[in-house]
Amino acid sequence: MADRLLDKIDQPRDLKPLTHEELSRVAQEARDTIISVITERGGHLASNLGVVELTLALHRAFDSPTDRIVWDTTNQMYTHKLVTGRRDEFKDIRLEGGLSGFGEPSESEHDTLAAGHAGTGLSIALGIAQGSANRRLNSWTIAVVGDGAMTSGSSFEALNNIVHLNPEKFIVVLNDNGMSISENIGFLTNWRKRMITHPEYQPMVDRMKALSRRVPTGGLMYNLVKRFNTALDGFVIPTMFWSEMGFQYLGPVDGHDFRQLEQTLRQAQNTTGLVPLVHVVTHKGHGYEPAEDDPVKFHQPSSPLGDGSGAPTYSHVFSQTVSRIMREDENVVGISAAMLEGTGLASVRQEFPDRIFDVGIAEQHAVSMAAGMASNGLKPFVSIYSTFLQRAFDQIVHDVCLQNLPVTVIADRAGIVGEDGKTHHGAFDISYIRCLPNVVLAAPKDENELQHLVYTAYKHAGPFAIRIARGAAVGVPLDEELRELPIGRGEVVREGGDVVIFGLGKSLNAALEAADQLADYGISCGVVDPIFVKPLDEELILDAANKAGRIVTVEENVLAGGFGSAVIEALAAAGKEDAAVLRIGMPDSFIEHGTAADQRRQLQLDAEGITQQILGEFFPDAGLSSIASRRDWGKAV
Repeated sequence: MADRLLDKIDQPRDLKPLTHEELSRVAQEARDTIISVITERGGHLASNLGVVELTLALHRAFDSPTDRIVWDTTNQMYTHKLVTGRRDEFKDIRLEGGLSGFGEPSESEHDTLAAGHAGTGLSIALGIAQGSANRRLNSWTIAVVGDGAMTSGSSFEALNNIVHLNPEKFIVVLNDNGMSISENIGFLTNWRKRMITHPEYQPMVDRMKALSRRVPTGGLMYNLVKRFNTALDGFVIPTMFWSEMGFQYLGPVDGHDFRQLEQTLRQAQNTTGLVPLVHVVTHKGHGYEPAEDDPVKFHQPSSPLGDGSGAPTYSHVFSQTVSRIMREDENVVGISAAMLEGTGLASVRQEFPDRIFDVGIAEQHAVSMAAGMASNGLKPFVSIYSTFLQRAFDQIVHDVCLQNLPVTVIADRAGIVGEDGKTHHGAFDISYIRCLPNVVLAAPKDENELQHLVYTAYKHAGPFAIRIARGAAVGVPLDEELRELPIGRGEVVREGGDVVIFGLGKSLNAALEAADQLADYGISCGVVDPIFVKPLDEELILDAANKAGRIVTVEENVLAGGFGSAVIEALAAAGKEDAAVLRIGMPDSFIEHGTAADQRRQLQLDAEGITQQILGEFFPDAGLSSIASRRDWGKAV
């Protein structure tokens, strides 16, 4: 077996002496490595396969890290990692202690920033370019932005300012693949749709696929057609838009042709007084047929579909409940921001295509649009990942809560999310939502409670927020009939007189396990499902304070401003400052990547961690005596 050329690439400069034939070998070896690792390990697959050639061409045309390459979102940097000294560590990407699945400056000087939210790259790159100019550095700044990020309003704010400042040694590379995660929306995709909806387009593609499997030269013919389509795509795009905005438009360029890529990138360095915009047409999943055929499914094939228990995901239960409500009320609508698949609304759109709206990567717009709908008699559900919902904070404040409108926000992927790491944990939504007037904020312990909360939100005449966890739910049976839950009322799940744990949302199961473990120490532990963060069930809290005197709150949110803080505030307001409260939650730091189970164990958010913290805080003698008895038992054995 021949040695891999990729194994000789330790730094980007090692790519420069290669011939185009050798570069093609490196590209294929990088693609094979990504497919092999990510199909087994999980991660962002289709997007990374689409930019292999572009990544190598950028590193040949520029001198990283002197020249700064800024990748918008940074989840498509796998080839970049392979050629910047991290090849041997790539096998452990997204695992605890391994490489991040996103850009990470602490890993390499070639990574400009750690970013997991689309639409920020142009602004950051402009800031870097301006910094280089002010410091008189002779370096290029290259912003690589996907067309999906162009649905983000922040991208257009940056484009406007780029043209205004017109910085030298600044290049925008538009990676145009027609996708973000869900299919893109808006004017930038209309040209593609006109092409692919032509009645002869798909039959031609199907015929060429079938032919490629039957004749010896079919594969070559099919690839020629695909190359033709790439060129035709770029020809049809309204290039006048970029020129009229004030950019020097270069392209379209076949994003899988090294010669075209390098020639155009070098041409972009010959400045004409305008910022160059290099339009590169790529194909998500390129070189891996399953990902080419279904780039949405293979965007991140590790996304949780269940845990093997047969339990549905929380997102699935939400979407099924919304579907039930929509069948009964035509005024109910759903909105998401380029995340229809992840939030479960894609299946709802199949039944209600005119009542489910994908606004693209535009979370602020999504919430304001929902406010407008609600003001005109509709009942909108806005489902956005917690980490992305942060971007719409002002709209929740000003357009929803201030107006006291019946908009329901689903903060999906709230709490620990695992391998995506610090850019994606839903760690702050309780803190920034519960402080707002008029809002109701809840977190279900299981899927049955979730469906009733969704129905309760639908019946409520004001702002309502529900946070749901990533992945599989508990596996409890679902009630046939939906019912309204009394707002601001929790539920005692288990009685106990020594200490009471308030386990919010997903944390309730760990709290119940901890109560069982504490029973082994002779400690009577009660467990409460609070359900609501706002309004709180103050009666339950005061009852626990009076009977047990010791309260533990468990939540997957930062402690600052979280559910535990709300409990302390309620006790103080009631004059119960003498009640002992132990708050367990996420720390005042960003949590790195790894499995969700490992993260909960390290943060002591699992049952064992909860037990040990309660023993250490309230029952140190019980813990010590138990440890001693276990040691004695070990000696006896």
